[in-house]
Amino acid sequence: MDLNRLRGFYTVVKQGGFTAAAQRLRLSQPSISLQVKNLEQEMGLRLLQRHPRGVTPTREGQVLYEMARKLFETEEEIDAVFSGQAQYEGTSLRVSTNQSIATHLLPPLLEKYRGLFPKVEINIHNMRTAGIISSVEKAQTDVGIILIDPQSEDLEARPVAPCEMILITPVDHPLSHRRKVSLVDITEYPFLSYTQETGIRRFIDQPFDHRKLKTSVAMALGSTDLIINYVGLGYGISIIHNLNIDAARRDLHIRSLKAHYPRQYIYLVTRRGEELTPAVRGFCELF
Repeated sequence: MDLNRLRGFYTVVKQGGFTAAAQRLRLSQPSISLQVKNLEQEMGLRLLQRHPRGVTPTREGQVLYEMARKLFETEEEIDAVFSGQAQYEGTSLRVSTNQSIATHLLPPLLEKYRGLFPKVEINIHNMRTAGIISSVEKAQTDVGIILIDPQSEDLEARPVAPCEMILITPVDHPLSHRRKVSLVDITEYPFLSYTQETGIRRFIDQPFDHRKLKTSVAMALGSTDLIINYVGLGYGISIIHNLNIDAARRDLHIRSLKAHYPRQYIYLVTRRGEELTPAVRGFCELF
């Protein structure tokens, strides 16, 4: 099997699409598409389901992805072990992100990073989105992780993981028993939202504003985890990213809102045109 083709397929699945995979591997999108096509022909199997919002692996593709993941993660560990850890003595990694990502996404990555680069001092800065973007632009932090594309000429933004907007309600809430829930239905119940100055509040309001609807905001909170807890206590319903929620929670009902919101991505942000230090590059390569 051609490992370049396998790497291309693996990266497409991991990044959620051909464009993101091409950016990650620094290849053209047609090159990535050809790698996957040739791999499918080589194996005589269809590995990806292609749709307007991206790609998902077939059953056979998912099996191959899991096997490839073990292969390439081991390759990264070998590179780190034999690259000479002395070069990282006294170096640091400065990451800016929000509380949600720091709580739910970073821990397993940091555990792996610490195993690969034990001599690097890690600094995590908890900020709102505007602060994260500014801190990377001003070189106050090395890398930012945010839930929007900053669309800044000074920054390189790479989508690293897909996410989506979901409606959460108490498990016994009237909306939890409906087969379909409309935006109008959501406006009929007390709503827990984010504080007005936040970008996520404006993003959540967009489909409602487009239809000249308004949610019945009962509380405006500054923390997603606080919103989740308050929904569980019965204070209202809410719309959040699925990044924060544990699907196994029995006190909440979770419903996808992909019909009303475009597919979202978590973005890894660095300064455009700047050569990354080995410590920062090692962190970015974990995504």
